[in-house]
This record gives sequence, structure tokens and C-alpha cells, in this order.
Amino acid sequence: MPSPAEELADLVARFRPDAADGIEAVYQLCLTSDSGAPGTGDQVWHFVIADRRCRLSSGPASRPDVAITISVADWDDLTAGRLDPFSALLTGRLRVEGDLELATRLQAMFGF
Repeated sequence: MPSPAEELADLVARFRPDAADGIEAVYQLCLTSDSGAPGTGDQVWHFVIADRRCRLSSGPASRPDVAITISVADWDDLTAGRLDPFSALLTGRLRVEGDLELATRLQAMFGF
């Protein structure tokens, strides 16, 4: 099973520049333990989307436009298409802070 870092690198490889037209944003992703509770052991990355390009960096962003928190297991299901993002949001399995409109663009930009 690939590590979260390997999965995120694969996600960046699937980036669709045409879906990012006009977007300049920083997305922060916090992957938590399977319980979904934030705490020690969280894995944090951020994506910078600008000029129809995507750059992935480890660690938190200084000022993210969107901050997403989700468990590793739910992230795997979400990116594999087994978990609907809107259902996950409504049930608390996915937490989003910041610009919700930008958050909804992730599916189109990364094809999940």
C-alpha cells in the first residue's frame, strides 16, 4: 500500500491544468489517524495552484485559502471514488475551513 506522500505525488501527476484555469489558491491537507481526530501524528501538506500549475509541499501553509482535514482511510476512499465528498462533509468525516467554492474545484482539478 502506498504511503500518503506517494499517493499525493500521484495525485499531483493527475492534475488537470484546464480545470485550474483562473485559480490561484493554496490548499492545505491534514491527514489524521483513522479516528479522524486531529492530534499528534497528523500529516500535513499543501498544494499551491497558480498559472494552471500545481506544486505540492510538505508541512502547513502559512495562509491557506482552504484547509481540509480528513482521516487517512477516508482520504483513500475519497480519492478512489468510494466516498462522496459532500456526504463526507455532511457527516463530519471531512472538515473544510476557508473558501468552500475553491474546495469544490478539487474534484475537477484532480479527477477524483
